[in-house]
Amino acid sequence: MSYLDNFILLRDFLSHLVDSKKNTSTISMYKHDLKQFFKWLNRYHPNIPSETLPKDKKYYESYFTYLKEKNSSEANLRRVASHLNGLLKYYNLTSDIGLLQATTKKQRELTDTDFITESDTLILLDSVISHEHLSDIQLQIHKYIGPRNHSIFILLLRYGLTINEVVSLTIKDINFAQNTLTINNNKTKRTLELSKHDKKIIYNYLSTIPLLFRPRDYTNDPLFISFHPQKMVYWYDYSLSQPKRISVIGTKRMIEREVKRSGIKAIVRSTHFRNSCILKKIYEGYSNEHIIYYFGLSSRHALYRFKRYLKTK
Repeated sequence: MSYLDNFILLRDFLSHLVDSKKNTSTISMYKHDLKQFFKWLNRYHPNIPSETLPKDKKYYESYFTYLKEKNSSEANLRRVASHLNGLLKYYNLTSDIGLLQATTKKQRELTDTDFITESDTLILLDSVISHEHLSDIQLQIHKYIGPRNHSIFILLLRYGLTINEVVSLTIKDINFAQNTLTINNNKTKRTLELSKHDKKIIYNYLSTIPLLFRPRDYTNDPLFISFHPQKMVYWYDYSLSQPKRISVIGTKRMIEREVKRSGIKAIVRSTHFRNSCILKKIYEGYSNEHIIYYFGLSSRHALYRFKRYLKTK
């Protein structure tokens, strides 16, 4: 099978997706996954007849094995299987091959314990900026890290960002004039609208940082920076000539401490915050495409558990 034959097969299928009014980001993901499949097929099975797709299921199962050996996640495997099934259906091969299933591992159904309630959310947000249950030393530290931690919790609880996304934010990712926040990762780039209230919280946090350590406007300086509690100073990364970025581990520990200090009975983590934000968007009637974009999800399959959970309510 030649690259040109691959291109024709893929081009026609993608044109079909366009005609079917598929979202642009969805089509891009189809294109990426299917191009990777054809690349693998050309390399490992060059003798497959041209201008056709393999009609034996073993080739597709072999591809899934290859992806698993590359440590592809369960979510990625399910997405690739879905995209290949779409391709096979378009070329009328599903009756011969059957439905592809990349993994037999089923996702656990969601329960009430996978979310944080709105009442606990409000308690947690209030607690982060309060002085409750803090020692004298912790009170001194809190005036430096309280506004930062409050800003982080706002993004986790109200916008459903992951810890990695929060930690990776730079000062140029936030536009205070337009009330927007841009999230970049290896796969997607998306821009979210911040409420004026939440924007002000983040702006006030930055204003509390001494100018010498404050992230510089329009640069790649980290938005959320580390603080040295023993020396009572902000960390500075001299090798990069910028404030030191807060770490993922440091953020996780901060969340655990603040959840415990708040006194809420539920044991919650950042995944609970994100789950609740996704569920709220679905409940409010937003389209699959909007939710996939908003949270940077890989496909609509990630939404199925949430929709099944809502049906039980």
